[in-house]
Amino acid sequence: MSFSPRDFRDCLGQFTTGVAVVTTRAEDGSKAGITINSFASVSLDPALVLFSVDQRAATHALFAGSCTRFCINILRQDQQAISELFSAPGQNGWETVGFEDDGHGMPRLRGSLAAFSCKRHAIHDGGDHSIIVGHVDNLVMGETGEPLLYYGGRYRGLKSE
Repeated sequence: MSFSPRDFRDCLGQFTTGVAVVTTRAEDGSKAGITINSFASVSLDPALVLFSVDQRAATHALFAGSCTRFCINILRQDQQAISELFSAPGQNGWETVGFEDDGHGMPRLRGSLAAFSCKRHAIHDGGDHSIIVGHVDNLVMGETGEPLLYYGGRYRGLKSE
């Protein structure tokens, strides 16, 4: 390999991504979430989406193991604090986050641009990440607004023209 992991990460950072939070509920009823920017559509029929989760993440065992349902919440530009909350270990701020049940017992974040309620369809090896494919069985078009973006290692927003 003629490049370092840092070089690879820096080049990947040149691709602008949206920011989302995937939420779930553990068997004991506790809520968990993780900030992602690795979200993509896979198929329209059936409706499939994917995200990846680092195998070292505290929530990996939930998303790749015991929790088969989850909700992907696409964040608005003014929801950066929510993204930061779910990207940090511990996630002790659920009492500061507005959420509601997605109809399947999963927490859906209030105010998101859109939300996809999913049942896990497949898990694939992705090197140091697991690729989680979800079958979308419900969706919600949420609030209007600008998306929260991530580019070059920083949060960004769209420029109004």
